[in-house]
Amino acid sequence: MSLFPAYGDGGLNCQPNIVNTPAQQLATAENAVNIEANWKSNHSYECPAEVAMPSFNASAGSECDSETESSSRSPSPAEIQNAPVQRTLEFDNTVEFYVDKTPNKAQRELGTLPRLSRPQYKVNQRRLADPKQAPRHRLKKGAKKGSRHLKMVVPGVDHALSEEESTQIMQRIKTLKTLVAKEPQQLNNWIELHHLLDHNLTKTNRLAVAEHQLHMLETALQELPGNEKLLQLYVATLSATYPDSEVATQIERLLERHPFEYTLWTALIMTTQGTMARCNVPDVLNIYEQCMRRMNLGQKDTDTNMDTVTDADTDTDDLMLKLFHNCVLFLRQSANCERMFALLKLALELNTQHLSFDCFVARAEVERPLVEYEELVLRSGMPMPEIWTRIERLRQAFNFLPYPELRGPIEEAANAGLDPQRFIYTEDVCRYIYPLKSKDNQLHLMLLAVQLTKLPFVRTNSLADRLSARIDQIGDSEAVEMLLASLSDRHSYLLPLNGSSDHYTEAMLQLAKELYVSPTFMPHFIGNELYEQCLSQLLLKCSEAFSDNPNDEPKRRVFILLWFRFERLRLLLLKLSGKLTDGYVRDARQRQRQLLRLEANRCVTRFYTELGMFEYEALSSDLRVFDKIMNMPADVNDVDLLHANVVYAEMLFAREQYKQAQHILSCLAVQQSPKNSIDPVELESAIRENTRHLCEALRAANEEAAVATEAMPLESYFMPNTLLLLLRVQALLLCMSGRSVEALEMINNNLNHGIFAYVDHLETSKTKIKMERTRCRFMREQLRELQLVVMQLPLVSSSQVFSPRDGRNQLVSMLEQSLLESPRNLAMLHRWSTLSSLPWYKLRGQLVHTKAGILALLHMVIAARCRFIHQIKSKSKKSSAIDEVFSEDVQQEHLENCVRNRVLSMFETFLPTNQYRSKEKAEQYAILRRNSLFWRCYLRCLSNERTSFERSKACLLMALDECPWDKALYMDGVTYVPQEVGNLQDVMTEKQLRIYAIPEELNVLREA
Repeated sequence: MSLFPAYGDGGLNCQPNIVNTPAQQLATAENAVNIEANWKSNHSYECPAEVAMPSFNASAGSECDSETESSSRSPSPAEIQNAPVQRTLEFDNTVEFYVDKTPNKAQRELGTLPRLSRPQYKVNQRRLADPKQAPRHRLKKGAKKGSRHLKMVVPGVDHALSEEESTQIMQRIKTLKTLVAKEPQQLNNWIELHHLLDHNLTKTNRLAVAEHQLHMLETALQELPGNEKLLQLYVATLSATYPDSEVATQIERLLERHPFEYTLWTALIMTTQGTMARCNVPDVLNIYEQCMRRMNLGQKDTDTNMDTVTDADTDTDDLMLKLFHNCVLFLRQSANCERMFALLKLALELNTQHLSFDCFVARAEVERPLVEYEELVLRSGMPMPEIWTRIERLRQAFNFLPYPELRGPIEEAANAGLDPQRFIYTEDVCRYIYPLKSKDNQLHLMLLAVQLTKLPFVRTNSLADRLSARIDQIGDSEAVEMLLASLSDRHSYLLPLNGSSDHYTEAMLQLAKELYVSPTFMPHFIGNELYEQCLSQLLLKCSEAFSDNPNDEPKRRVFILLWFRFERLRLLLLKLSGKLTDGYVRDARQRQRQLLRLEANRCVTRFYTELGMFEYEALSSDLRVFDKIMNMPADVNDVDLLHANVVYAEMLFAREQYKQAQHILSCLAVQQSPKNSIDPVELESAIRENTRHLCEALRAANEEAAVATEAMPLESYFMPNTLLLLLRVQALLLCMSGRSVEALEMINNNLNHGIFAYVDHLETSKTKIKMERTRCRFMREQLRELQLVVMQLPLVSSSQVFSPRDGRNQLVSMLEQSLLESPRNLAMLHRWSTLSSLPWYKLRGQLVHTKAGILALLHMVIAARCRFIHQIKSKSKKSSAIDEVFSEDVQQEHLENCVRNRVLSMFETFLPTNQYRSKEKAEQYAILRRNSLFWRCYLRCLSNERTSFERSKACLLMALDECPWDKALYMDGVTYVPQEVGNLQDVMTEKQLRIYAIPEELNVLREA
């Protein structure tokens, strides 16, 4: 029987529950074919062209009464006109019924639904992080009610101005033009005029409005040359108005008048480096060549009629170092490692005398294991994209150093099987660095070189500002290893590395393991030993550069100190990953003791303290080095000895040996040796004596900061400070005597006075003494770290003075203020991301508000993972009713999805596709969009077994459009969008990014 009687016999000849014989079935089939052949002559299925829909507003009773009447009459023209258009049935006589595969969208309109079935949309709901809405007032009786479906006001979109507002703005523009003509030195008037012109009240062409703004900004720059705000406004307006080629032309024209502006050079570089259509490694290096040559010339060939000329010559070392940092960073991100290390080698040798940095030259004997690893990968039988990815990363981990300079032709070496791209000569990189004009900047150059090799030593915000201040213009470092600086340089030993509920280190190492790029010293990848040896030799070579001059002894100690910290970092990484062996500890101790046997290092107490820290991390119970240091006579004025005593007391305090720690600090306050003192020192007398030393050191520090005119020397960021050490001694003594509240009050009082005060112009309200900015910021940041430690001490936490809730509120309030002052301080970011009781929206909102760049974003991801680990471990300890219903794997998968959705939501709130993002998030995205870590982390979190390739591809294309020069993005694209591997390899070749393994070569090797 057919589903529709009009298409068959209607079932008249069929009898139920009777099975026909085969002959009968054959006759029935022939009869059915004859009937269906003439189905068009059957008119029973015909219907009108348009069918009227029943009225949903009529009552049920009236429908029943008029049922017979409506069946006998035809629909009225009004009903036919209001009825939705019916789709024609698309089928033929070969099917017995019609399958409706596409829905009729006409039935989805609100007019076709019953009144009670229509959905009600609430548009007045907002997210927790959005600004508060204005209160909604009740309508007066008789007032006209507005539409139910309101339009939400989208932030960031210009709305229509009223006539009165337009008149006021027009009048204000006329007033400002008069003011800037009379008083052109007032910066605020120029900025306000620029923003008001953007309203386009005359309804002219947007290009004309932008050109008017640019003309006003150029006029302002003539009156205020070198103003950073005006330059940033000029570059932003120029980029939004013209294409990149025209932007580059306009900036080059402006650079002829202002040749020493870092903002303009950075904008010119990003017009090529940051554009997918124009990005090319040789083209970007050509711009760096131009700016470096201009910095080397200085003002020697500058026209005397130029606005910016004030002296016969200009010291451009600071600007040259910033551009050098960006150039090396670009080479590292584009995987041109050989050229990068050749450039670092040339830069260091140009500014040091009679010293060769042969640690940046390849050696054949250490690269031999690479062939065995490649054969294992080629024989594995994996797909070709995976084979290419693994071999590419292996070669990048082993072949990152250039070959020694070859005297013969390169063709002979290439025929011998050597890679011709690893032959980098001096003339290939000499145009990107020149000798510094001042020897005082030599330490700055070496620290930049060490930082660019991914060695993590920047833990404080004050040091980060000195080495890499302009993260919003060219992007921050993409090396995830910078998170590990808190492991090698612990700000205090009073607290354990991992607390009872603190899973920060575990989450941080997991994130670093996922996002690192070879070459690296991380012990999770093959070939890390080769890179570790290179970094160790580099630090020792840098220390030799300052061994000739006795006045440079503090600078020499900086690199020896960094070498000890690197040894401790390697130890902790192996210990936390479960790969530490007794043989490695023995060899590492032997290396450090051999360095201490040198004549220059034999009498430096600070180096022995570093050795004691290494043995404490390795063995936890071995404090023999500190026991030997305690035999020396105590002296508060000896800062190295003072530092050793404080560190030893903190270690004893962490092991709950409070009496021994109190004895060491008390003897130090009264200047007695802890080993030779017979009678115990009273605690109160030690506090009084230490207070006297503290007042003297505080007065000396204030006088030094008031007299200083230059910035704080870079070596002072690594050396211990007497004032800060005495403050730590005083705080610990007060806490041990049960006076924790007094210790916190002492710290708060110091934060408001003298060198520790936080004022924009750094001028006290009483004494009117101006203090040097960098010293005050460094001292205040260190005191904030001490305040953080004291608030977490077990003696303070168990005190009855504060309730747990009050203590938590004080800690949160202190961290909020500290993150605003020092947004890139790793200790503050660490503690803030582990506040498990703080609501997520508050934790995330504060990190966005700090504008710390990629560090803030990585700590958001770490915070989400810390909470996930905490939930997993708490579930394993407690059982609930949910455990009886769902298995452990199901619950863990649910928690993983929750964390993934939370992180994805966090990433997507920054993107321009979010029409409701706030101004702070837009500013944060302007910093993050040029950093490949942002996109790599987003792509990794987005791509899982449930995500379509199209969505991952869209994310990859957006990332490549923002960072087209970063090879790590292309490598992740091969992993998560494998169907585009050929196109990605072609783009890498077009951009001239470094490719170590040619796909055609691997095909030949695999077949062989």
